[in-house]
Amino acid sequence: MLKRTNYNLLYVEDEDFTRKIAISYLKPYFANVFEARDGEEALDIYGIERVDIIMTDIEMPNMDGLEFCRRVREKSRSIPIIITTAYTTTEYLLEAVGLNLIKYLVKPMDEDAMFEALNICFEQLESEHPNIVYISPEIKLDNFNKVIIEGDKRVTHLTKYQYKFLDILIKNRGRVVSYEEIESSVWEDRYMSSDALRSLVRDVRKIVGKDRIVNISKFGYRIKLDG
Repeated sequence: MLKRTNYNLLYVEDEDFTRKIAISYLKPYFANVFEARDGEEALDIYGIERVDIIMTDIEMPNMDGLEFCRRVREKSRSIPIIITTAYTTTEYLLEAVGLNLIKYLVKPMDEDAMFEALNICFEQLESEHPNIVYISPEIKLDNFNKVIIEGDKRVTHLTKYQYKFLDILIKNRGRVVSYEEIESSVWEDRYMSSDALRSLVRDVRKIVGKDRIVNISKFGYRIKLDG
């Protein structure tokens, strides 16, 4: 069985009936399920929304699933991807291996096989991005609820930008995250002014502690974690 998660799934399938049935079945287990009818539409969604897991068919018009996966892998080597297909040719299997996919599921999909594949995705995401991150002995980030917990009582709800800023620093702990990376991850396709960044950093430091967010002049920021 699957557990309810706070992850977002992108489901790509050109057959309307199959897509609608699958999405209705998968929705209870995800915060959001985004749907696309081909690789081009899926790539647009991937560029706009926060997508944690991808499940895509191979045979689709405009852009097939393998080409879509290749484009995604240019941006991320780690996002879990599951391929679904009615075909089991050697060519497809070899291509899937090269794209570092979680699973290659043959349609019609077996429920147990699908659950197994998704649980592997969840385990991979949790190992890379644990639900609770200790910033200091007294301050921790709850990724599921997007809040900072201080001690056992005080809870601070993070804004969208505050959470994204902390998230990219924590994911890249141990190194400096450049201004360009912060702009791309936090502001996405919007312009990041220096004043806006300074204001964001100031607000986050008030929440997690001034010494936790370190500025490397003319380059970017890094985070100091205890846990």
